[in-house]
Amino acid sequence: MLKNLPIEYTFSEISKGFSNLVVITGAGIDAESGLPTFRGEKGYYEDKESTYLASVDALKLDPIRQWKWYLNRFFSYKNIIPSESHLMLAKLEKKIGKKFLGIITQNISGLHRKAGSKKVFEIHGSISEKRNIISGECKPIPDSWIKSIPNEEELISWRPNVCLIGESYDNFPLKVSIDLCYNCEILLIIGTAGIIHTPVWLAEMSQNIGAIVININPNKSILDEVSNYVFRGTALQYFGNVSRF
Repeated sequence: MLKNLPIEYTFSEISKGFSNLVVITGAGIDAESGLPTFRGEKGYYEDKESTYLASVDALKLDPIRQWKWYLNRFFSYKNIIPSESHLMLAKLEKKIGKKFLGIITQNISGLHRKAGSKKVFEIHGSISEKRNIISGECKPIPDSWIKSIPNEEELISWRPNVCLIGESYDNFPLKVSIDLCYNCEILLIIGTAGIIHTPVWLAEMSQNIGAIVININPNKSILDEVSNYVFRGTALQYFGNVSRF
C-alpha cells in the first residue's frame, strides 16, 4: 500500500515533525515481540476460561483464581523485549519532541516504556502493576509474588491494574487520550482490529477536527472505514529500514 500513500504521510515525511502526531497501538505491534493477540488466531480469548478470568465477573467471584492466572501471565511477559517497531516509536518521540503528543496503547505489556517511550497512555492498564482495592493506590507487582504466590489475605487487598472485560475506563487515562486526539494533526493507528470500539471513535473524533488518520494493519478491519489512508502491511514495513532512522 505504500505506493498509494501520499508522500506527506509516509514515515520519512512524518518523522520530519511538521505535524502534531498521536499514535494508537494495539496487539499487532506486540505480536512482533512474540506476544499472542487477544481475539486473533491463537489469541488469549479463544479460550473460554481465559476470557472469564480476564473479566470483572472473575474479580468479583474468583479473585484468587484470577490472580493466579494473572501472575502466570505476568511471569511470561517479564522477559519479552520490545520489537523494532516499539524502538522506532521511541526514537520518533525523541526526534520530533513536542510534536509527538503521545502513544495511546490498548496493550498492557509495558513494551513501549521498555523501548524508551515517555509519553505513553495505557488505556487498558499495565500488567506489571497492582491496585489497592480500597485506596486505589497503584504499585509495581513485586518479584517476590512471582517466586512465591502470597497468601490469600494479602492478595485479596489488591487487584491487577488492568481494565477487565466488562469494566469501565474510569481508572484509566481515557480522558487525556481523548484530549490528545482532539489536538493532533496526524493519527497513526498501528495493529488494532477495532473489535474493541475505542480506537474507532477516537479516530472519528480526530477526523472531525480535520486530522488525517492513517491505519497500519496487514488485515482489513472496521478501522479502514474511519481512516483517510490505509497501509496494508505491518508497522515495520511502514517504518522501513530501522537502522537508517
